[in-house]
Amino acid sequence: MKKIALLIVLVSVIISCKKKEELAKQPVKNTVETTQKEPAVDYAKFGMKSEDPPKGLAKGNKAPEVTLNIDGKKVALADIYKNQPVVLFFYRGFWCPYCNKHLSKFAERAKELEAKGVKLIAVTPETQEGVAKTKEKTGANFLIVSDTDGSILKAFDVDYKVTDGYISKVNEKLKVSIAENNGSSVAELPVPATYIIDKEGTIVYSHFNPDYKNRASIDDILAHLPK
Repeated sequence: MKKIALLIVLVSVIISCKKKEELAKQPVKNTVETTQKEPAVDYAKFGMKSEDPPKGLAKGNKAPEVTLNIDGKKVALADIYKNQPVVLFFYRGFWCPYCNKHLSKFAERAKELEAKGVKLIAVTPETQEGVAKTKEKTGANFLIVSDTDGSILKAFDVDYKVTDGYISKVNEKLKVSIAENNGSSVAELPVPATYIIDKEGTIVYSHFNPDYKNRASIDDILAHLPK
Protein backbone atom coordinates (compact mmCIF):
# COMPACT_ATOMS: atom_id res chain seq x y z
CA MET A 1 0.00 0.00 0.00
CA LYS A 2 2.84 2.32 0.90
CA LYS A 3 4.42 1.72 -2.52
CA ILE A 4 1.13 2.53 -4.28
CA ALA A 5 0.69 5.75 -2.26
CA LEU A 6 4.27 6.76 -2.98
CA LEU A 7 3.74 6.10 -6.70
CA ILE A 8 0.60 8.29 -6.75
CA VAL A 9 2.48 11.15 -5.07
CA LEU A 10 5.35 10.80 -7.52
CA VAL A 11 3.02 10.90 -10.54
CA SER A 12 1.26 14.00 -9.13
CA VAL A 13 4.59 15.79 -8.70
CA ILE A 14 5.65 14.94 -12.27
CA ILE A 15 2.32 16.22 -13.71
CA SER A 16 2.57 19.41 -11.65
CA CYS A 17 6.11 20.06 -12.88
CA LYS A 18 5.08 19.56 -16.50
CA LYS A 19 2.23 22.08 -16.13
CA LYS A 20 4.64 24.65 -14.68
CA GLU A 21 7.04 24.09 -17.58
CA GLU A 22 4.21 24.60 -20.11
CA LEU A 23 3.12 27.81 -18.39
CA ALA A 24 6.69 29.09 -18.37
CA LYS A 25 6.92 28.56 -22.13
CA GLN A 26 3.79 30.63 -22.83
CA PRO A 27 4.43 34.28 -23.83
CA VAL A 28 3.85 36.80 -21.07
CA LYS A 29 0.80 38.93 -21.75
CA ASN A 30 1.16 42.65 -21.29
CA THR A 31 -1.25 43.50 -18.50
CA VAL A 32 -0.46 47.20 -18.50
CA GLU A 33 -3.53 49.17 -19.59
CA THR A 34 -2.90 51.50 -22.48
CA THR A 35 -4.55 54.88 -22.65
CA GLN A 36 -6.76 55.12 -25.71
CA LYS A 37 -6.06 58.17 -27.78
CA GLU A 38 -8.85 60.41 -28.97
CA PRO A 39 -9.57 59.80 -32.64
CA ALA A 40 -7.94 62.40 -34.86
CA VAL A 41 -10.31 65.03 -36.21
CA ASP A 42 -10.73 64.97 -39.98
CA TYR A 43 -10.76 68.75 -40.35
CA ALA A 44 -10.96 68.62 -44.15
CA LYS A 45 -14.28 66.78 -43.84
CA PHE A 46 -15.71 69.92 -42.28
CA GLY A 47 -14.08 72.32 -44.73
CA MET A 48 -11.34 73.34 -42.30
CA LYS A 49 -7.67 73.76 -43.14
CA SER A 50 -5.79 71.57 -40.69
CA GLU A 51 -2.87 73.88 -39.95
CA ASP A 52 -3.36 75.58 -36.57
CA PRO A 53 -7.01 74.53 -36.06
CA PRO A 54 -9.08 76.38 -33.45
CA LYS A 55 -9.51 74.84 -30.00
CA GLY A 56 -12.19 77.10 -28.55
CA LEU A 57 -12.48 78.14 -24.92
CA ALA A 58 -13.27 75.75 -22.09
CA LYS A 59 -15.51 75.84 -19.07
CA GLY A 60 -13.75 77.81 -16.35
CA ASN A 61 -11.96 80.16 -18.77
CA LYS A 62 -12.56 83.87 -18.51
CA ALA A 63 -14.48 85.44 -21.37
CA PRO A 64 -12.16 87.51 -23.58
CA GLU A 65 -12.36 91.30 -23.58
CA VAL A 66 -14.17 92.09 -26.83
CA THR A 67 -16.40 94.85 -28.12
CA LEU A 68 -19.59 94.26 -30.08
CA ASN A 69 -20.92 96.50 -32.82
CA ILE A 70 -24.56 97.03 -31.84
CA ASP A 71 -26.54 99.41 -34.04
CA GLY A 72 -23.34 101.24 -34.94
CA LYS A 73 -22.21 101.59 -31.32
CA LYS A 74 -19.25 99.81 -29.72
CA VAL A 75 -20.36 97.93 -26.60
CA ALA A 76 -18.02 95.91 -24.40
CA LEU A 77 -19.16 92.35 -23.78
CA ALA A 78 -18.22 92.87 -20.13
CA ASP A 79 -20.78 95.67 -19.88
CA ILE A 80 -23.45 93.17 -20.86
CA TYR A 81 -22.55 90.17 -18.73
CA LYS A 82 -21.95 92.28 -15.60
CA ASN A 83 -25.71 92.83 -15.52
CA GLN A 84 -26.93 89.42 -16.67
CA PRO A 85 -25.54 86.07 -17.82
CA VAL A 86 -24.93 85.78 -21.55
CA VAL A 87 -25.57 82.92 -23.96
CA LEU A 88 -23.22 83.63 -26.86
CA PHE A 89 -23.05 81.41 -29.91
CA PHE A 90 -21.48 81.53 -33.36
CA TYR A 91 -22.98 80.74 -36.74
CA ARG A 92 -21.53 80.66 -40.25
CA GLY A 93 -23.97 82.47 -42.53
CA PHE A 94 -27.44 82.68 -44.04
CA TRP A 95 -26.40 80.12 -46.67
CA CYS A 96 -25.81 77.36 -44.09
CA PRO A 97 -28.91 75.16 -43.61
CA TYR A 98 -27.63 73.82 -40.28
CA CYS A 99 -27.17 77.36 -39.00
CA ASN A 100 -30.67 78.34 -40.11
CA LYS A 101 -32.17 75.33 -38.36
CA HIS A 102 -30.24 76.14 -35.18
CA LEU A 103 -31.19 79.82 -35.22
CA SER A 104 -34.83 78.94 -35.87
CA LYS A 105 -34.81 76.83 -32.70
CA PHE A 106 -33.32 79.76 -30.77
CA ALA A 107 -36.00 82.05 -32.23
CA GLU A 108 -38.75 79.66 -31.12
CA ARG A 109 -37.45 79.56 -27.55
CA ALA A 110 -35.81 82.97 -27.18
CA LYS A 111 -38.49 84.17 -24.74
CA GLU A 112 -37.98 81.05 -22.64
CA LEU A 113 -34.26 81.84 -22.40
CA GLU A 114 -34.82 85.54 -21.73
CA ALA A 115 -37.31 84.64 -18.98
CA LYS A 116 -34.38 83.02 -17.19
CA GLY A 117 -32.68 86.43 -17.13
CA VAL A 118 -30.04 85.78 -19.79
CA LYS A 119 -28.96 87.83 -22.81
CA LEU A 120 -28.91 85.89 -26.07
CA ILE A 121 -26.23 86.95 -28.57
CA ALA A 122 -25.33 85.38 -31.92
CA VAL A 123 -22.03 86.26 -33.60
CA THR A 124 -21.32 85.75 -37.30
CA PRO A 125 -18.61 86.75 -39.79
CA GLU A 126 -21.20 87.69 -42.41
CA THR A 127 -22.03 91.30 -43.27
CA GLN A 128 -25.15 93.14 -42.14
CA GLU A 129 -26.74 92.22 -45.47
CA GLY A 130 -26.15 88.57 -44.65
CA VAL A 131 -27.52 89.07 -41.14
CA ALA A 132 -30.71 90.55 -42.62
CA LYS A 133 -31.11 87.42 -44.77
CA THR A 134 -30.54 85.21 -41.75
CA LYS A 135 -33.23 87.03 -39.77
CA GLU A 136 -35.63 86.71 -42.67
CA LYS A 137 -34.96 82.98 -43.04
CA THR A 138 -35.06 82.09 -39.33
CA GLY A 139 -37.27 84.65 -37.63
CA ALA A 140 -34.41 85.43 -35.25
CA ASN A 141 -35.62 88.19 -32.93
CA PHE A 142 -32.54 88.47 -30.75
CA LEU A 143 -29.20 90.27 -31.05
CA ILE A 144 -27.00 89.17 -33.97
CA VAL A 145 -23.55 90.77 -34.14
CA SER A 146 -21.70 91.06 -37.46
CA ASP A 147 -18.00 90.38 -36.86
CA THR A 148 -16.55 91.00 -40.32
CA ASP A 149 -13.06 91.76 -38.99
CA GLY A 150 -13.05 88.44 -37.13
CA SER A 151 -11.90 89.95 -33.83
CA ILE A 152 -14.55 88.19 -31.74
CA LEU A 153 -14.06 84.89 -33.57
CA LYS A 154 -10.31 85.05 -32.92
CA ALA A 155 -10.74 86.05 -29.27
CA PHE A 156 -12.89 82.98 -28.63
CA ASP A 157 -10.54 80.85 -30.78
CA VAL A 158 -13.28 79.53 -33.08
CA ASP A 159 -12.04 80.92 -36.43
CA TYR A 160 -10.51 78.87 -39.21
CA LYS A 161 -9.57 79.19 -42.86
CA VAL A 162 -11.83 77.32 -45.27
CA THR A 163 -10.44 74.72 -47.67
CA ASP A 164 -10.56 75.39 -51.40
CA GLY A 165 -12.70 72.30 -51.87
CA TYR A 166 -15.35 73.53 -49.44
CA ILE A 167 -15.30 77.02 -50.97
CA SER A 168 -16.05 75.46 -54.36
CA LYS A 169 -18.75 73.23 -52.88
CA VAL A 170 -20.61 76.18 -51.34
CA ASN A 171 -20.15 78.17 -54.55
CA GLU A 172 -21.53 75.41 -56.75
CA LYS A 173 -24.35 74.10 -54.56
CA LEU A 174 -25.48 77.23 -52.74
CA LYS A 175 -24.34 79.90 -55.21
CA VAL A 176 -22.59 81.83 -52.45
CA SER A 177 -19.04 83.14 -52.09
CA ILE A 178 -18.08 82.74 -48.44
CA ALA A 179 -15.46 85.50 -48.66
CA GLU A 180 -17.82 87.98 -50.35
CA ASN A 181 -20.63 87.22 -47.90
CA ASN A 182 -18.18 88.09 -45.13
CA GLY A 183 -17.02 91.26 -46.88
CA SER A 184 -13.52 89.81 -47.08
CA SER A 185 -10.95 88.60 -49.57
CA VAL A 186 -10.33 85.47 -47.48
CA ALA A 187 -12.84 82.73 -46.67
CA GLU A 188 -12.92 82.25 -42.91
CA LEU A 189 -15.65 80.74 -40.75
CA PRO A 190 -16.28 79.97 -37.09
CA VAL A 191 -16.81 76.62 -35.45
CA PRO A 192 -20.48 76.99 -34.36
CA ALA A 193 -19.60 77.01 -30.66
CA THR A 194 -21.86 78.03 -27.79
CA TYR A 195 -20.78 79.59 -24.48
CA ILE A 196 -22.62 80.61 -21.34
CA ILE A 197 -20.90 83.45 -19.48
CA ASP A 198 -21.87 84.30 -15.90
CA LYS A 199 -21.95 87.77 -14.33
CA GLU A 200 -18.31 87.42 -13.22
CA GLY A 201 -17.21 86.82 -16.80
CA THR A 202 -16.49 83.12 -16.32
CA ILE A 203 -17.48 80.60 -18.97
CA VAL A 204 -19.73 78.13 -17.13
CA TYR A 205 -20.71 76.11 -20.21
CA SER A 206 -18.87 75.39 -23.43
CA HIS A 207 -20.00 73.46 -26.50
CA PHE A 208 -17.29 73.29 -29.16
CA ASN A 209 -17.28 70.73 -31.97
CA PRO A 210 -15.58 71.11 -35.37
CA ASP A 211 -18.49 69.18 -36.89
CA TYR A 212 -20.84 72.00 -37.94
CA LYS A 213 -23.79 69.59 -37.73
CA ASN A 214 -23.20 69.16 -34.00
CA ARG A 215 -24.72 72.07 -32.06
CA ALA A 216 -25.69 72.84 -28.48
CA SER A 217 -29.36 72.09 -27.84
CA ILE A 218 -31.62 74.64 -26.20
CA ASP A 219 -32.48 72.13 -23.47
CA ASP A 220 -28.79 71.62 -22.68
CA ILE A 221 -28.26 75.37 -22.52
CA LEU A 222 -31.24 75.82 -20.18
CA ALA A 223 -29.91 73.05 -17.94
CA HIS A 224 -26.55 74.82 -17.55
CA LEU A 225 -27.68 78.39 -16.93
CA PRO A 226 -26.27 79.99 -13.76
CA LYS A 227 -28.63 79.67 -10.81
